[in-house]
Amino acid sequence: MKRHFDIIGAPFNQLGHVTTTKNTVEGLRKLDKRSWVGLSDWMNIRAMSWGTHVRDLGDVLPTKSVKQLIENNQKELALTTYTNQLKSKVLDSYQAGNTPITIGGDHSIAVGTILATLDHFQNKHDEKVAVVWVDAHADCNSSLESNLHGKPLALLTNEFTQNGWFVAPELALPPSSIFYIGVRDLMPNEHQFIEREGITQFGMSYLDKVGIQTVLTELMTTIESEFDRVYLSFDYDALDGSVFRACATPNVGGLSAREAIHLVHTIASSPKFVGADFVEYLPELDIDGVSKELMIKLIDAVCGFRS
Repeated sequence: MKRHFDIIGAPFNQLGHVTTTKNTVEGLRKLDKRSWVGLSDWMNIRAMSWGTHVRDLGDVLPTKSVKQLIENNQKELALTTYTNQLKSKVLDSYQAGNTPITIGGDHSIAVGTILATLDHFQNKHDEKVAVVWVDAHADCNSSLESNLHGKPLALLTNEFTQNGWFVAPELALPPSSIFYIGVRDLMPNEHQFIEREGITQFGMSYLDKVGIQTVLTELMTTIESEFDRVYLSFDYDALDGSVFRACATPNVGGLSAREAIHLVHTIASSPKFVGADFVEYLPELDIDGVSKELMIKLIDAVCGFRS
């Protein structure tokens, strides 16, 4: 069955150590002098030339109340308020029978997209959802001091329960459903969490040893045999930071462009694939526009185009 895709903008960049009020999603959508393509134009080309079904649902913008909560340092409440709005948008996409592609925004926006996914498939349909987390960082830091963009998996699994944070059991993400790819910068408490819960981790050292195809074969074999659905959350900093530096936390030694495209295309080609995030890209740091072109290519790969 041919997929219908929804592009959802989530330009929320307030919970990392480098914040911006600029609409980073617009920088990805629009054509500019640094690159030959913009996401909106490219999706229109795919629709006209290949009959791809893609609609752009616009942005979920931070409201005045969200901005005020951040100014008052009520960041958990700000995240709850914003991600509830985003969750509603993603749920609308699922209920329409479509596949949401959410573009952020810092990685905290995945709280909204994944809660929507778990609500729709895990809670309402009793289906088991795998979450493939492609990132330089594990994002399960449960300490109170760290930034919330480094906690989304701690928040989703209820590993972080401070400042009133709590996810209802039927919506919580089981740690056994997490699959890491590309992680290479762990905090001690994150390492302990991963070890304690037995979370699958395909780190860069393992990928270097066996190659991306072996990693993907192992990953998809497990997903095909043990899960009903798979969701992809892709952080730009999973890429090799020596080349791709258009984010707040570039990290040297990550995925190449070809590895990333192959990874995204392989996961999205599964009939169990239900949606994806692409986060942390900052257009203002993309000096030559190469990163923008790669981000568009990754989204293109979700839609079935790889070469």
